[in-house]
Amino acid sequence: MPSPWSFTFEPLFVVLAASAVALYVRAWCRSPGPAWRAWCFGVGIVLVVGALNSPLGTIAIEYLVLFHLLQNVIISDWAPPLLLIGLTPGMRRAIAARGGDWFAWLTRPQVALPVWLVGWYVVHLGAVYDALVRDPVLLAAEHAFLIAIGLLLWWPIVCDVPRSLPTLGRIGYVLAAFVGSAFLGLALTFSPPLYDYYASRPERLWGISAEQDQNLGGILMSTEQAIVFFAAIVWLLVRLFREEVEAEERLAAEQRAAGLREH
Repeated sequence: MPSPWSFTFEPLFVVLAASAVALYVRAWCRSPGPAWRAWCFGVGIVLVVGALNSPLGTIAIEYLVLFHLLQNVIISDWAPPLLLIGLTPGMRRAIAARGGDWFAWLTRPQVALPVWLVGWYVVHLGAVYDALVRDPVLLAAEHAFLIAIGLLLWWPIVCDVPRSLPTLGRIGYVLAAFVGSAFLGLALTFSPPLYDYYASRPERLWGISAEQDQNLGGILMSTEQAIVFFAAIVWLLVRLFREEVEAEERLAAEQRAAGLREH
């Protein structure tokens, strides 16, 4: 077995990341935005490339499902919202326009959420997970799929095109995503080993048993999703409060204007 500190290399995601950065820089030069957006996009790219091209990948593939689950949440729960936050409004409009009707349909909340939930659960089924981790091509496909459904999940939360979901609706959407996905983390936390591939690894890293490995992975998944979704809800509540204040200010301004016209 390779050293746990050796690097994995998934060239597909290095190429995709480089292409995404090149397209982003080109779009930025045409219509720049605030610097913090570029930083968010850059961090999202680094998370994807780093998670899949580092010792994290080696431990995830050769030793512990805990690290494989960590890899999955990095590329599906952490990187996608940062990548989307990093897009300027003009970039989002351009993507939505290029995607056309199919993109508008796919990013509807009632479509995006079920697709993400089904994909998230199916990928982590025991037989599916074992098959994916044994084949480098299937493993790369899994990673690409998780990134894609992560972007799909977060698009209605972060982006206002091709339609704008009301902030209160976005809060409900995030809550539904959290509740719907929570059962997987709980199952992994309290179930005996579900993944034969990891249970049969010849070397146990740091003395962690197969059952402890999976249970810790479930705790990790439950905890990080609670943190990520809670942060999203807090952000949306702040946005909702700001919208209510702005609405009250507009109403007061309209009333003052009406009063001046009457006099």
